[in-house]
Amino acid sequence: MKNNLRISILIMFGFLLLCSCSRAPLMTIYGKTMGTWYTVKVHGVKNDNDRERLQLAIDMALEKINLSVNTYNPDSEISKFNALSKVDSFSLSKDFMRVARIAKKVYDVSGGAFDPTVKILVDLWGFGAKGLVWPTDIDLNEILENVGYNKCTLLDNAILKKDPNIQLDFSAIAKGYGVDLVLEEIAALGYDDILVEIGGEVRVLGKNGTRTWKIGIAVPSDDNIGNVKANERLELHDIACATSGDYQQFYIQDGIRYSHLINPKTGYPIRHEVTSVTVIAKNCMLADACATAAIVLGKDKGLAFIESMEDVEAYFIYRVGDELKTIQSQGWEKQ
Repeated sequence: MKNNLRISILIMFGFLLLCSCSRAPLMTIYGKTMGTWYTVKVHGVKNDNDRERLQLAIDMALEKINLSVNTYNPDSEISKFNALSKVDSFSLSKDFMRVARIAKKVYDVSGGAFDPTVKILVDLWGFGAKGLVWPTDIDLNEILENVGYNKCTLLDNAILKKDPNIQLDFSAIAKGYGVDLVLEEIAALGYDDILVEIGGEVRVLGKNGTRTWKIGIAVPSDDNIGNVKANERLELHDIACATSGDYQQFYIQDGIRYSHLINPKTGYPIRHEVTSVTVIAKNCMLADACATAAIVLGKDKGLAFIESMEDVEAYFIYRVGDELKTIQSQGWEKQ
C-alpha cells in the first residue's frame, strides 16, 4: 500500500493525551500495516489471554486486506485481477466485493472524482520511488482511454473486466476498510468500547471509559512544505472519520507544487484551493472514499457532493492566498 502518513502522528499523540477515567482496563495495541501504523484501543480487556485474542483478531482482519486489495502483494486478488490481459470476469471474495461496491457507489455519486482505476495515471506520473515524471499530452490521452470504473461491471461475486488495460487500486479506500474490519472483528469478541486507527483513518464504538472518544483534526501549516499542526478537537460517537490532504505527499518542480492526488478526468494532479477534507460517515471505508472524492472536486463541487450523500458530513480547509480558511457541510456541527 502507499506509504501515506496522513494525520496518524497527530491523532496518535491525541490518543495518548486524551486518556479517561475508565472503569474497565484500557488495552492499547500498536502495529504496522499497509505501509503505515495502526492503533487499537479497547476497554474491558482483563488479562493476557484477552490481549492474545485481540491481537489474533487484528492480525486476521489485516491479513484479509492483504490477500484481497493489497496491490503490493503479487498473490492478492487485486494483483491477479490487474494481471488479466483479456476481457474476462474474475471471481472474488466477499471482502473484495464489499470494497468494490462502496467504491462504485462513491464513483457514481461523485461523477467519477473517486475512481479506483486511476492507478495507471499515478504510475504514469511517477509518484513513488522514481520521483515526479512529467508525462506528455499524448501519454495522458492514451492512458485516459483506459481510465474509468464504468469499464468494470460488478456481478454477485465477481467483476467483469471490460477493458483489458484497466488497473484497480483501492489505496484510497483500503485503510478505511481495514479500520472497519478490525473494529468489527473486535466487536464480535464481545467488546463495546473500541477505537481503531490506521494511518489517520479512525472509527469508534462506545466510549473511552466514561467519556466520548476524541481526536484532533490536523491542519496544514502555512510553510508550504507539508507540515501539519493540531486544530479543533472532534468528538466521535459510534462513527468513522477520514482525512484526505494535498499536503500528505507532493512534489515541487520549477516552483510549482504537485499533489499525489490525481483528477481522473483530466489526468493531472489536483491544483486548487482545498488542502484538506475531513469526512465523518457511518463506516470508515465510506468516509475514506468520500474524502478523496471531495478534495478532487474542490471546495464548491466537493461540498455539493458531500451534501448529496446521506449521513456523510465534511470539514474543508482551503487556502485564500497565504491564509487558511474553513467551510463545513450543514450537519457537521451536529456530529
